Amino acid sequence: MTIRRVAGWLKVLVLALVMLLPTLALAGPRSGGSFGGRLGFRSGGGMTAPRSGYSGSGSNYYGGGSHFFFLPSWGWGGGYGGVGLFGTLFVLVAVGIGAAMVMRAIRAARAGGGGSPWGFPTGDDEAAAVQGRAYLYKLQLALGRSARGIQDRLSQFAAQGDTSSEAGLAALLQQSALELLRNKDSIRYAAAEARGPMSLTNAETAMNGVSLSERSRFQVERVRVADGRTARSDAPAEEGKEALELVVVTLVAATRTALARFKPIGSPDELAALLSELGGVSPDGLLGLEVIWTPADANDSMTETDVMTTYPELRSL
Repeated sequence: MTIRRVAGWLKVLVLALVMLLPTLALAGPRSGGSFGGRLGFRSGGGMTAPRSGYSGSGSNYYGGGSHFFFLPSWGWGGGYGGVGLFGTLFVLVAVGIGAAMVMRAIRAARAGGGGSPWGFPTGDDEAAAVQGRAYLYKLQLALGRSARGIQDRLSQFAAQGDTSSEAGLAALLQQSALELLRNKDSIRYAAAEARGPMSLTNAETAMNGVSLSERSRFQVERVRVADGRTARSDAPAEEGKEALELVVVTLVAATRTALARFKPIGSPDELAALLSELGGVSPDGLLGLEVIWTPADANDSMTETDVMTTYPELRSL
């Protein structure tokens, strides 16, 4: 095949793509909605960092700083000028303990053991204790026509729910999971994904990425409620070209502890168990939540072909 012929085929391909892109852009649902929050990440996931007795400027527990032990002056036998019997015994005991700790550290290093040889937290352990551990879960479901009322229910949760507190977010997760359980017979496609454990920073970054990816699948976000703030779109609703056959609902939850029942879904019973466990996450255990659904407009369309094209990860239940 000559270069001229290849160039001709490329021109045809580019022209076809240019003509097809507007059609692809109009495919699938146009509207969606979402609510959630990240309050648990900002409060350290329910953990309170230890406070030092000093609260002056320049002191920051999370900044690392220097770690030291403070040994008080015992005052027996003449204070600093004369150590005395008790002071001498204390120094000898301290030196002996220090020597034993050094020998233990050397033996642990030679043995290749990980972690702290004395049982004290290492730098990594301290970071873990401060940052905590997080687990990220994503559950995506496609519900048939008989569950069309879930659009109104989720919109109602967004309007009336409390996204400004961890207790409110946990209540919204429970309500959403319960609503999906009530419509479990209408669920036709499902996908579940779990990540973790990871640091709070990595979990929040991953959660933001998942949320943006899911919300970008529709063109108009009819309502967005997050962290106590509400945004609504006044864009006029358009009637879909096709029928509304399916509604896709996505739950994304970040938790402090692992969910034992969260695994690939193989049956309706496994899905019901997973939804029950998600709905039971406590406010202290919930770091972040996203509930996303599409379509949001009553006359918008979503066909089975749209679902298979836009959500290829979904599997028949």
